[in-house]
Amino acid sequence: MEYPLGRLAWPALALTGLVMALALATPILVFVVWVVRGSSTVGIGYSGLGDSLGFLVEPTVSSAGAAALAALVAVVVIVPVAYASARRRSWVSESAGAAITSVFALPGLVVALSLAFWAIRAPGALGALYQTMPLLVLGYILHFGAQALGPAQAAIASVPARLDEAARTMGAGARRRFVTVELPLIAPGLMAGAGLVLLSTLKELPATLILAPIGFETLATRIWTAAEDGFFAEVGITSLVLVGLSGLLTWPLLIRRALRE
Repeated sequence: MEYPLGRLAWPALALTGLVMALALATPILVFVVWVVRGSSTVGIGYSGLGDSLGFLVEPTVSSAGAAALAALVAVVVIVPVAYASARRRSWVSESAGAAITSVFALPGLVVALSLAFWAIRAPGALGALYQTMPLLVLGYILHFGAQALGPAQAAIASVPARLDEAARTMGAGARRRFVTVELPLIAPGLMAGAGLVLLSTLKELPATLILAPIGFETLATRIWTAAEDGFFAEVGITSLVLVGLSGLLTWPLLIRRALRE
């Protein structure tokens, strides 16, 4: 339902914009203050601070790589479930969708501990998966897969069935119909779901601490370690890098699409 605001439209827009600006600007301002105070306290100055940022290169690359891989694999895994639940509903597809959504409702710590429990007790090659990248990515997908499922289901359901029927009457097989007709139409929804998974993966801490390979460090784990040690200048600069990386990676997936619409 829509209600015309009349003269109150611009004040309402300004108030909403103010809330959004404060929500974004306040944390960033706090991080900047921590960086400035920390650099002045230890006496390294801004030039010295810039020279000391090399320790963030590896966590940044690790965060971006793991998040991008999890987002890509999540979309590939979720598409068949979303397609089945949107086009060919059955108790199997409904149960799969409910299971994916239920795992998202669980804390990341519970998901990570469950995977670690089964990986440690698994025989042979499965037992060797503990603290490896495949198990870490699996944990991300299980925990955040529902974020890709919702947009994918909505995108697939929005494709008119007559397009598929028209392509079928022209002799196109199922694979060709999906690649040439449906995939271009549902791609924005898939990208939106991938962006949500990517953002959640970047900031995920419990699953990363438990399932990540030894020596694998992300920006989230770096922030946690620095906060535990009381190095708030490092917390501030690492958090700023995480915010910047999130915006950089999600720009082609979410923000640019929203601006176009």
